[in-house]
Amino acid sequence: MVVTTATGATQQAEGELRRLDPVRDLRAVTQLIGEAFADEMDERGRAALRELRWMARLSPLVWWWAQADPSFQDSFNGFVWEEPTPEGRRSRRSRQIVGNVSLNRAPGNRRRYIICNVVVREAYQGRGIGRQLIEAAVAEAKALGAEGVVLQVYRHNRRALQLYTDLGFQEVTGETDLQLETVKAVAFLDAPGYRLRSWRPADGEAVYQLAHLVTPSVLQWLRPLKAGDYRLSRFSWLMQRLADLLAGRRAYYLSALKGDRLVAMMTVVAAFQRGGHQISLLVHPDHAGQVEAVLVSRALYMLAAAPPEPVTATVIQGQEAVLGALRAYGFQEQRTLLTLRKDFGVKDA
Repeated sequence: MVVTTATGATQQAEGELRRLDPVRDLRAVTQLIGEAFADEMDERGRAALRELRWMARLSPLVWWWAQADPSFQDSFNGFVWEEPTPEGRRSRRSRQIVGNVSLNRAPGNRRRYIICNVVVREAYQGRGIGRQLIEAAVAEAKALGAEGVVLQVYRHNRRALQLYTDLGFQEVTGETDLQLETVKAVAFLDAPGYRLRSWRPADGEAVYQLAHLVTPSVLQWLRPLKAGDYRLSRFSWLMQRLADLLAGRRAYYLSALKGDRLVAMMTVVAAFQRGGHQISLLVHPDHAGQVEAVLVSRALYMLAAAPPEPVTATVIQGQEAVLGALRAYGFQEQRTLLTLRKDFGVKDA
């Protein structure tokens, strides 16, 4: 995923705002995004950037696609900011793209749009370019009949966060990344009244419903939950295990039940070839504080036998019991990705 960065204005901008032309601009925009977000991208963001770079090298294909597919513009909607190069201020041919904003329809809510890839080259920051790019994207979303827009920004980017707040965006949720540098063997904990067992393909529907319950709707607009990722057939389950084996990792799934009802799910991905380990937890709000420490203790017990790699976890804002359990075992907060929204006066359906 690519998040946003922008700055307020301290000097007057002298360049020109215009619509993004993917055939003409994709290479320059891709370079801008790579320079700005190289240290902040997660795997989804890196994959998206690789795809953009691939397309930038195939401009004839991009031109053909733009002519053949009417929905193409919806995927590459946005604006760029151009400035004259130092040596060519009198010629329109000697201009450079120093700012960009992308506007895409939210995959999980077609009445909402996502503002992303907001970037202004460092030498041109502080001139109000970021503000004008965002205002253009908001106006475009309104013109397209959207009910509102959504964007994401890291909490430590105070300057951008202040700009978005000034423009009427409101924080609605956040996702905190945590990391444990060294795994040490820990003892199992018990959860009286709960039963722990390995996940089964038959649990898929219950886990899918649990994920829907604990994932804020705005995050599902950005990353829709796919039933097929949870409702696995035995064949799909076996193929997933084979893919993990070929990738040098092993995934463990543990369910927590109260009576016959699945109330929590933990996934542990152990990396045996490269990369770090991962933990993720889903816990029903009615059972918060009851099973989190137990599940984390089981995860660390399993990972103690894996290669010595850091362990990462991401916790959605409001899941304080999950956050507390991870902190108790030494996980340290790294950064928080905030999700902000701006509504256009239309009630959510």
